[in-house]
Amino acid sequence: MKKRWLIILGIFLLFSVLYAPVSARGLGGENADVTLTLTGRVVNTQGLGVEEGEVRVFMGGEQRTLLVAGEEAEVAHTHSDGSFVVDLTLPKEVLETKNIAVEITHSSFRTTREGFSKQEVACANNHCYVSIPEVVLPRVFNPAFFIATGIFLVVFGFISFNIVHETIAALLGTASMLGVTYLLGHANLDFWIIDFHRAITFIDFDVIFLLMTMMIFMAIMSQTGIFQWMSYRTFKTAKGNAFLVTTILVIITGVFSAVLNDTTVMLLMTPISIQIALAMNIHPAAIVIPEVLASNIGGAASLIGTPPNTIIGSYVGLTFNQFLNNMLPVSLIGMVLLIFMTRWLYKDEFNQEGNEPSEALVEQLERGSQITDKNLLIKSLIVFAGTLIMFFTADRFNMPPAAVAIIGSSALLLWVRPNISEMLREVDWTTLVFFMALFMMVGGIQEVGLIQIIAESVKNLAGDSLVLATLLMIWVSAIASAVVANIPFTAAMVPVAVYLTQTIPGAENNVLYWALAVGAGLGGNATYIGSAPNVVAAGIMDRAGFRLKFQDFSRIGVPITFVTIFVPMFWILLRYFWLNF
Repeated sequence: MKKRWLIILGIFLLFSVLYAPVSARGLGGENADVTLTLTGRVVNTQGLGVEEGEVRVFMGGEQRTLLVAGEEAEVAHTHSDGSFVVDLTLPKEVLETKNIAVEITHSSFRTTREGFSKQEVACANNHCYVSIPEVVLPRVFNPAFFIATGIFLVVFGFISFNIVHETIAALLGTASMLGVTYLLGHANLDFWIIDFHRAITFIDFDVIFLLMTMMIFMAIMSQTGIFQWMSYRTFKTAKGNAFLVTTILVIITGVFSAVLNDTTVMLLMTPISIQIALAMNIHPAAIVIPEVLASNIGGAASLIGTPPNTIIGSYVGLTFNQFLNNMLPVSLIGMVLLIFMTRWLYKDEFNQEGNEPSEALVEQLERGSQITDKNLLIKSLIVFAGTLIMFFTADRFNMPPAAVAIIGSSALLLWVRPNISEMLREVDWTTLVFFMALFMMVGGIQEVGLIQIIAESVKNLAGDSLVLATLLMIWVSAIASAVVANIPFTAAMVPVAVYLTQTIPGAENNVLYWALAVGAGLGGNATYIGSAPNVVAAGIMDRAGFRLKFQDFSRIGVPITFVTIFVPMFWILLRYFWLNF
């Protein structure tokens, strides 16, 4: 009898387990606590991740405490790609009866709240999971947007009209954005532009360390007399003809910029050019400015020549040969146009009487062209050759240019053991500080959405016309790159180019990527804040005692930029639309 009751009890318990509600089996007992994990991604209207967005969770209208990295917090933050993962612990009955919503807040976007149903919750062993669909945040035109835009325009005006030194202007711009953020933004998020830690993330330390280490490299090599020797040999080859000398240096700069980082090339060429200009009694700007323009035009020919090309190639997956096949003709056309326009724009310098150097000056140049330390020169050339090889092969090791420069310069310092204090004094800290402040300031206008608005305007105007989209991509990128550093602008425009390529009929030929490369790469020639080589050359000239004013650069850069983009534009239309080859 007792055995029979045990069998009946066992069958009853088995049926109780088998037919228990699914939620009870998944979530445990009646009063069990449940861990809920929420994952999702927050993007802007371009589909790019929104970093530092604030994530809050509400249940039944009440905000819940979160677990972030194992610690309790009211707010979680999105990562650099816009993703987030948050946990919260709550009683089972709360999860079953309360509505759940996730609220995303960011100073530059409209606050958005997304809810989801209990059917979207998957549970197992007292742990539940919800994957929230992509949350799109629209931009808002709050006071921070107009203040940041105004600050940038004022700083640009200070630099344009030479009211203050460009480094002071950039620092003032960055300080103003940070000041507004901390003094007003903490009380009202509508005034939040960018905080210091976020601004630091916009500094391209690859550029900063590349410049700094190559400056040290060149400082050591300059002690050998090699630059003076090269100046004299170039002068002798051209027989003192100022235009011929300029043409030779422009061609050398363009060729080297196609296979090396264009900023590095200008670090090498600018000191030489100043020496040659002084020997020929012409202003160094007549040689340096055409060289800077040549570095950007030549750099546009290859994937590694200029940062905008590297950004486009990396994002889209274009190869070195694809860039060479499509961009080399554009660069060759631009170089020919540059040489002819240089002859015309600097005709007064090249044709002036008395620019023929006297015999005494030639003898002085020859005396100063002697190699002063052959042993140091040999060591420097060996390490420099090794560094160049590393630049060519760095892609195989995923090594950024800054790492190559650090390795090369450190090896040279270790081998020659110079006075390190003297070497560091040779670094152009003024230019480096300008770069850092400029990156931070551009980060501010990027945070409030100015660059995104420019990018989205192209998308809205293009419609389904591939020709119109190509023309807009070229000229909007060119104009924007003249006033905004072309690196962050290119980063903002690449997703637009990808979207248009996927949605416009016929765009699978990648013409929009080449249009972006032309506009961003060559548009930076219009002003000396448009690209890194421009700023570097201006800084070296300033240290040599030749102040290069903003308007003096733009007087040459704007017409050459227009022509060197306008003519290749027809080549692109001819190749991709009219003849389709």
